[in-house]
Amino acid sequence: MKMQQFKIEEEKKKNPFRVPEGYMEGLTDQIMARLPERPQQKETKVVSMADKMRPWLYLAASFIGLLIIFKGISGYRVKKNDTTDPLFVKTEVPEVSLNAISDEDREFLEYLEAQYEDELFLEEIEAME
Repeated sequence: MKMQQFKIEEEKKKNPFRVPEGYMEGLTDQIMARLPERPQQKETKVVSMADKMRPWLYLAASFIGLLIIFKGISGYRVKKNDTTDPLFVKTEVPEVSLNAISDEDREFLEYLEAQYEDELFLEEIEAME
């Protein structure tokens, strides 16, 4: 087999692509025949106000639901932490312990009150001025 030698300069001048005879004459008619007919315009659908508002209502309901869940979870944690906190101090004093002040304690409190009565009175007067 012999290899053909191509002359590049001669090949550049020729157009390798060809259009069949009479191709362009009926091209537009053929294309228009292949296209489907224009569909008639569809009637516009009437959308009620409830249908327009429904997505917004769903969105608001989901946010409210998330808020309730968040409040429930955070409220539960606070109650749980109050009882397990090692620094938790019970500030309520039962009535029985208040009534159980001994006589010595009463005498001591009366003594302190008598000693500082004048000083406390003077401090109150100075604070009023």
